[in-house]
Amino acid sequence: MTTGGPWDIDVADFPTDGSPAEKLAHAVRYAVLAPSSHNSQPWIFHLEGNELELRADRTRALPVLDPEDRELVMSCGAALFTLRIALRAFGLLPAVHALLPTSVHDPLGVRTVPDVLARITVRDGPPPTADEEELFQAIPRRHTNRARFAAGRVGEKLVDALAHEAEEEGAWLAPVEGDDGRAALADLVAQADAEQAADPRFRRELAAWVHAGRTRSGDGMPAYALGIHGPRALLAPLVVRTFDWGDGQAARDRQLAEGSPLLAILGTPRDDPAAWLEAGQALARVLLRACAADLSGSFLNQPVELPHLRNRVAEIADRRGYPQLVLRLGIGPETQPTPRRPLDEVWV
Repeated sequence: MTTGGPWDIDVADFPTDGSPAEKLAHAVRYAVLAPSSHNSQPWIFHLEGNELELRADRTRALPVLDPEDRELVMSCGAALFTLRIALRAFGLLPAVHALLPTSVHDPLGVRTVPDVLARITVRDGPPPTADEEELFQAIPRRHTNRARFAAGRVGEKLVDALAHEAEEEGAWLAPVEGDDGRAALADLVAQADAEQAADPRFRRELAAWVHAGRTRSGDGMPAYALGIHGPRALLAPLVVRTFDWGDGQAARDRQLAEGSPLLAILGTPRDDPAAWLEAGQALARVLLRACAADLSGSFLNQPVELPHLRNRVAEIADRRGYPQLVLRLGIGPETQPTPRRPLDEVWV
């Protein structure tokens, strides 16, 4: 497989004269830069001849936050779209066969075959369009930005373009407009913060993915990504695990929601693993288009993660279907990207 650090990508390294398998393997270097819940990176790749498999890595599941693996599958969908656009940038046409995990019977009972979510093959195609090239160039620039964004509103033309990108992947993007809608959604975010932080199981799970910024860790959320710096960073996992910090987080997130230049809900017509995979691809497409327009993004998914609040998010979206995540976009300060696992850890 291709060697080198996950963020250290040079387009000149693409194996132009290589086999389809070598080209697919190179594109995985871009796929792993996709966003994921808690930066858990719950994907794994397998090459069989000239066919690439994208598999869900359930060992990286978040059973408290995400008991149905909905966000896990969406994370894999984000990696899938990032892979697709990287292949197009090199003049390849990807064929994606989306699959659902299946079970087979053996003499010892039921076992689950590898969690294959998609199989991808490629053939030569036309050069990338200008839009595809823009999305590709945004891949290494895009990363989650949890800082406060500059005041203002995102222009209507760009909002429409982002909604179109979501629709291209079978999803919808509903901007939350008007003070009343923003306040209602901000209230749900704050309520979800308080409920999640009051749950010791949630705090323990979150703390397992928070670290002080250790260089050896290739996943999770370093303290600097949460706005915690200096000596306090060393205490971040302990604080997350031990104390009920919900009220403070609720107040901060309420302000972030109400002050977001663009606050939007991304959803799908259905609510099943196939729809979650589509939602993840739509998410990656929206985030890359936003990044190409110099917007940063982050998430306020808390109310979608609690079933009794998710229905109320759906009412605010006022769209047919199911909300999958809450997205905030705007112009933010420069921030350091979160780490990625070494490439040899994402192959099997």
